[in-house]
Amino acid sequence: MQNKLLATLGLAGFLAVLGGGIGEAFAVNTYVDRYINTLPKQQLSEQEIKDLLHMREEEKLARDVYLTLYNYWRLPIFRNIARSEEWHMHMVGVLLKKYGIPDPVAETGNRIGVFKDKHLQELYDKLVSEGKKSLIDALKVGATIEDLDIYDLERAIKDTDNRDIRAVYLNLMKGSRNHMRAFVRTLRRFGADYKPQYISEEEFERIISTPIERGFVTENQPWKNQRVNYYERGVRKTVNNTLKGKVVAVEQKAGPRGRITWWVVKVETPQGIREVYLAPTFRVRNPSISVGDEVEIKYFTPRAWSRMGVEGVIACSVNNLSEGTNIKLRRICPRF
Repeated sequence: MQNKLLATLGLAGFLAVLGGGIGEAFAVNTYVDRYINTLPKQQLSEQEIKDLLHMREEEKLARDVYLTLYNYWRLPIFRNIARSEEWHMHMVGVLLKKYGIPDPVAETGNRIGVFKDKHLQELYDKLVSEGKKSLIDALKVGATIEDLDIYDLERAIKDTDNRDIRAVYLNLMKGSRNHMRAFVRTLRRFGADYKPQYISEEEFERIISTPIERGFVTENQPWKNQRVNYYERGVRKTVNNTLKGKVVAVEQKAGPRGRITWWVVKVETPQGIREVYLAPTFRVRNPSISVGDEVEIKYFTPRAWSRMGVEGVIACSVNNLSEGTNIKLRRICPRF
């Protein structure tokens, strides 16, 4: 009983950090709220109402499972994506309020793990049970939820012609693709993988082989065009900052903000010793780099680090010339 109480308090405390309590994280009138409310209010079909109610609770399912698994495993990916799912819940909630549809989340008191939809209730219980078996199982549960979410959203988009609903669904689906990328990337760093259960293998590969999507999606900028537009705009482009030298130290070190421990290597170059952050230790168990290795590293410097006066850089890839191996840490090496 005591452990159960502590777990409940932990989840409640986390939600309080999100924004003053459950369901209050996005109570402000954001740009997205205003955009959705300025779009025409069109008549709803029974299917559109059914889908809105389902998506409201399906986004809650994702949030609740991730919060529960974060509380169990303490892996930051679950906490971070739970924040995003709270935002997804909010966007669907804006539509429910706009159309005067009773909110199933409000009816159940927005309690963790409690759903009006019996199927979602059973699914929540099953996924949490699966996710507690091992950390790998927990990450696969995360990928499964995003897989299902994308599948359901694609169907729901086909069943609506309302601009405001489509706008919300397109952005929820963009978020789910990003979340799937994150879960699969983390699984692969642990030596595991995920096989899609709902969407096709082709769509799955297309998602995980493309970069993280950013910004608010509109029907004038669908996903298939986003990658081209994204790079043409010059917001974030690949860059070939490279350093070459001998590794003189491999260590674990707290990051500039002090919250995450990183694998860090110090490389002796003709210009002096350079400090390179490879990856957080919870993502990479062993960087496979040793003192004395000759390496060639592609890197970038985050804007925030420059403002903070941090001298280190973040590696995108490491070519270990001594071992003949190449470690790819990021899909793109950005320039800010």
